[in-house]
Amino acid sequence: GTVWTYTVTYRNQDPGFRHLVPYVMAYVELEEGIKMMTNIVDCDPESVRIGMPVEVTFDDVNENISIPHFKPRS
Repeated sequence: GTVWTYTVTYRNQDPGFRHLVPYVMAYVELEEGIKMMTNIVDCDPESVRIGMPVEVTFDDVNENISIPHFKPRS
């Protein structure tokens, strides 16, 4: 997919997210044309750009739940 739009969060007062800052929330457009909201991970938030090619990676929360995130395509 490609980054369609994004924002970088530098401050979050919610205890569940405060430890993650800074983080990138983005809409990624998949090759099928669908856009999905997700996080961009495994890169410096300042390097994210609209149109940047990304690939899916999964955060395995437990044995039943995996959350898709995207990272820069290598």
